[in-house]
Amino acid sequence: MSLLLVAALLGATEGPPERLLSSEVSAGVGVLGTGYTMNGARWGDLLLTPTASARGVFGGFTVEGGASVASPLALNGVSSSLDAEVRVGWSGRRWALVGGVNVQWTPGAMPAAALLPTLRLDLDFGVVGVVLGVLDHLALMPAHLDVKLGRYSVGWVAPLGLLAGADFVLLNGFGLRVLGFLFKLGNAESAMLTLSGTWGPR
Repeated sequence: MSLLLVAALLGATEGPPERLLSSEVSAGVGVLGTGYTMNGARWGDLLLTPTASARGVFGGFTVEGGASVASPLALNGVSSSLDAEVRVGWSGRRWALVGGVNVQWTPGAMPAAALLPTLRLDLDFGVVGVVLGVLDHLALMPAHLDVKLGRYSVGWVAPLGLLAGADFVLLNGFGLRVLGFLFKLGNAESAMLTLSGTWGPR
């Protein structure tokens, strides 16, 4: 992760991006709520999720990495867990595709570790952009399809849910990113709100 962070920092100093994706580092914190219903009873947990991620773009070749820790806010809540992922791909001027693996580690679970694929496709049609993700955002969502208009986005989370996000430019390459989503999958529901600081070429 440290090597990826350095790579993204170096890439971010090379001038204005000429690709759809650009080098960037971000760090933030979110609140994740989960709940499920079984045999007429309902359970739920609230977790604090600090996150960090980095992306390096070098002449189109793209490498991404990220990690998050989910810790329950209640003493009798679920076990803490760690998510980490690495993705590689290519960014053109109007499209970008990255794919890789996500590793989830939960002490006490059986099995304790899970390895999942992750994929993201970005398309730029000028004024409007489209993003398709499978186990994107550190595998927190099964799949999503959203529309981007400038620095704002809104979309659908499979099988039944919504997401919305916004990027705010501050100064000298620094920005603020807000992302929220909620969805229902079978007898389980999840909702999350994340606030992150970003740095990279604009």
